[in-house]
Amino acid sequence: MELKMGLLIWWILLMSQEMACRPTNRPTNRCLDRISYTKTKIEHLLKKFLSEKENDVKPWPNPISELHLKNLSREEKMQKAQCGLHFMHKALQLIHQHQSDLHDPTNPILEEIRQNVNVLFHTKHCVAEGNCTRIPEPDFPFKDTYRRKQWGRTVLQTSVEFLGDMVNGFSSSSKRP
Repeated sequence: MELKMGLLIWWILLMSQEMACRPTNRPTNRCLDRISYTKTKIEHLLKKFLSEKENDVKPWPNPISELHLKNLSREEKMQKAQCGLHFMHKALQLIHQHQSDLHDPTNPILEEIRQNVNVLFHTKHCVAEGNCTRIPEPDFPFKDTYRRKQWGRTVLQTSVEFLGDMVNGFSSSSKRP
């Protein structure tokens, strides 16, 4: 009887490892929680950004297409989500650079941006990277302060919407059988 029990335990352990390594096409609940947490952190950053006398800055006139998930198939959303998180991470690093040029190094907004860059770094790894073949780079050649503020505001606002769309779209698709 012991041999059969040992084989059964061995088989269960082997199968559980196989199932744990099986790739999935949808984010896990833990990953969705992480994306939701990131959205909350970016919303908080946006509020701080707007309270730094940036509230009178109008949004950037051009949409940031890398951060839009509307009207896409599920597969397109997954790929765009993967690439969008990478873009968002790089864009946040660029916003940090812009804000560093504008503010004293002790300004709390800089620390808040740094923390969000770190949060986003971990969040982007929740969604598998395999399908993002061309990671878009944020391209912002302008040196003028107003345009930098406009672009930063728009990236943050669009990021909040993008993360909300990810949570809503992926959580509803993960509830399906």
